[in-house]
This record gives sequence, structure tokens and C-alpha cells, in this order.
Amino acid sequence: MTLDRLSQTRIKLFPFVVLIGFGVFAIYEWFIIDYSIAFGASNDIIFYISTDVGADFLTYDDIISGFSLKYPSNWQSEQHVDKSVTFIAPRESNSDPFPAGLSVTSKKVPSNISITAITKKQLATLKSLYPDTHILESGDTTFLGHQAHKLTFTATDNTHTLRKAMQIWFKTDTRAYLITYKASDNKFSSYLPIIEMMLSSFYTYPTS
Repeated sequence: MTLDRLSQTRIKLFPFVVLIGFGVFAIYEWFIIDYSIAFGASNDIIFYISTDVGADFLTYDDIISGFSLKYPSNWQSEQHVDKSVTFIAPRESNSDPFPAGLSVTSKKVPSNISITAITKKQLATLKSLYPDTHILESGDTTFLGHQAHKLTFTATDNTHTLRKAMQIWFKTDTRAYLITYKASDNKFSSYLPIIEMMLSSFYTYPTS
């Protein structure tokens, strides 16, 4: 992010963060996520970063991680120390400890890693970490013109809560991306229009 861009960005330090992604993206030794904080709370220091682009939506712009997207202005954007970012919906009530949200993880990978290899590893890791995983949909697709895989499933997270999630993973020449939308089972469909808008605004920067 350039200094000019940074000067237009509000940055606030938060003492905690709730990760909303299933975050089980591991591509051999090149792509490792800390599975112990895939659900629930983490004490990692994070930054709140947003750029106002209008009354309804903000743009998250991260040239270093190689992507940008738009998200609702009343959602909270949290960037974590591992460079992943989450976009969290407002709580619907005080009894809603884990609101819906979308997370994005981006890592550099060797150019010869195939989407098939990523998918095989991802599915095996998911089932290993969350034994009650129930896959509702799984299939190859395209995202931003890249080969991708889309997965929809339910699983019990480490807060002992049954959650429903949709994941899309894809790779460019030098980076792999994992996008995770996660919500309570009974709220999953209601947030899909917003999630689809966010996905339609997704952009990847050329990276080396």
C-alpha cells in the first residue's frame, strides 16, 4: 500500500479478533494456516483498515497480498498478522457471538502447483480437522478467469457451534487464494446476496 493510500486510510489497533473462516488452507510446506485459530478468538494484534468509497460500500485494497474487494460499510474489516483479512457483519443481537462474515487468505506458491493438488490437500485437511464435516457441494469452477474449486459444507467449529461455510480457492501464477464465507446454518442464505456482491468486486493485482 502506498504512502498516499495509507494517508487516506483509517488505521485503528484492536486488542482481539474473531476469525470467521474455516481457514484450513495448507499446500504442503508453502501454504500453512495456524489451525488452532481457525475458529474462535485470537489474541493476535490486528489493524482495522478501510477506504471510504461511498455511503454503502468501502474498498479493501491490499497490493502486497495482491487483491482488493468491496464490502458493506457497516461491516468490520480486520487484517491479521498472518496477512489474512476478515469482513464481519454486524451482530444481529447481543446473543449473536459469531456473526456472519467472509475471510480471504493469500499466499505465494510455486507456479507448478495445480488446482487439483490444492483441492486434494484442502479436502483431506478439512476432514481431518473437523470430523463431522458434511459436504453439500464440491466441484471445479472458474473464478476471475482462473481454475478454481468451490465447496459448501457444514461442520462444528471449536466453539462447538454448527456452522455452514462456502469456500472458493484458486491460484494465479504465483499466488493461491482461499475465500471463505461462514455463517450460522439458518442465516447462510440470507447473507448470500451480499457475499455474491463482494465476490463480484474481487480483483487480483499482478504479482511477482
